[in-house]
Amino acid sequence: MKLNLNAPINTTSYGYHSSYTYKYLTKLGWEIAHLPIGQNSPDPKFVITKRNFFHDAPCLKIWHQFDLSGFTGKEKIGFTVFELEDLNPTEINNMKYPDKLLVPSKWGKEVCKNHGIEATVVPLGYDHETFVPTEFPQQENTIFCNIGKWEIRKGHDVLIKAFNAAFTEKDEVTLVMMPHNPFLKPEQASAWERMYLGSRLGSKIQIIPRQANHSDVLNIMRQVDCGVFPARAEGWNLEPLELLGCGKHLIITNCTGQSEYLTENNSMLIEMEEKFESAYDGVFFNGFGRWRKFGQDAFDQLVEKMRGFHKNRPNILQNTAGILESRQFSWENSVAKLSQELLS
Repeated sequence: MKLNLNAPINTTSYGYHSSYTYKYLTKLGWEIAHLPIGQNSPDPKFVITKRNFFHDAPCLKIWHQFDLSGFTGKEKIGFTVFELEDLNPTEINNMKYPDKLLVPSKWGKEVCKNHGIEATVVPLGYDHETFVPTEFPQQENTIFCNIGKWEIRKGHDVLIKAFNAAFTEKDEVTLVMMPHNPFLKPEQASAWERMYLGSRLGSKIQIIPRQANHSDVLNIMRQVDCGVFPARAEGWNLEPLELLGCGKHLIITNCTGQSEYLTENNSMLIEMEEKFESAYDGVFFNGFGRWRKFGQDAFDQLVEKMRGFHKNRPNILQNTAGILESRQFSWENSVAKLSQELLS
C-alpha cells in the first residue's frame, strides 16, 4: 500500500496530526512518500523517511480548509480542521477540490453539509502512550488549568471573569494558564497577561510558557485537578482530551468539534444556548462567520461548576469515566479508521 502524504511534520497542531498519521500508517504497512508543507521540525521521537512522489498512489493532504487545492495523486484526499459555523467562498472552493474530504467530528460534517460539501468523519486522537492515568493530587489547594493559545474564541476573556466571580482571596484555589500564542505580537500577549495577573485574584494565577515536548506538558497536567475550557468554537481541542486520558476532570462548553469526545459521564458540561454571534476578535476573526454566543446563562454555569468542584474537592477522585472513554480516541484508533477510508 502506497500513499503520498502532503502535510507538515513539526510541533504545531497540524504537525502532530501529520506526525502521528505517518507513524501509525507506517505501522499498518503503508509505504509513505512525505511531501512536506513548510519546514520540517519534528518531535525527535518521530523518524520521517523522505521518498519520491508515487505517481500511482493516492495523496492525503492534511492542512487548513482554505488551502486544500494544488495537490494531485491517483485520488486526492483532504483532511482539515475548522472552527466556525460558516465557510467563506474560498474555503468552500478549496474543500470541494479533493475527491474525498475528511473532518474530525460529526459537528464538522454537519457544517460541511450545510454548505453543500460531502465529508466523512475520522476523529483525531491523543498520545495515549504519554498521557496516561496519573494519581489524583492530594493537596488541599484546588488547581484549575487551561491550555491553549490566547484567543477570544477559546473564551479566555470569559475565564478570567468567571474565576474572579467564583472565588475570593480566602479560597485555596489556583488557575494555571499555558496560553502561548506564537501568532500574537508581544504587546498583544502582554495585554492578556495584564488582564489575568492584574485582576483581583491575580496572585492565584500562574502563567506558564510553552513546553518543549509532551512529557513536559504531562508533568504539568499531573499537578492539576480540573481543566476549564469555555470555548466559543473549536475544531477539535486536543488538550481537554489529553487531560481526560490522565484521569483529570473537565469543565467545558458542549459545542462544536470538541463535543465529539465529551459526555455527561466524563465532563461537567456547560450547555450553550442555541444562539450565535459574529466571530470577531480584531486579531484572527474579522466578523465573517459565527461562533457560539457565551451568554449570561453559560457564564453562570461556569462559575457554579468551578465553585462546586472546589467545594467537593476533598471527595473527588480520579476521572475513571474520562480515562475509559478517552481511549477510543487514541491515535492508533484514529489512524486505523483513516486507513479504512484510504482503502475504501
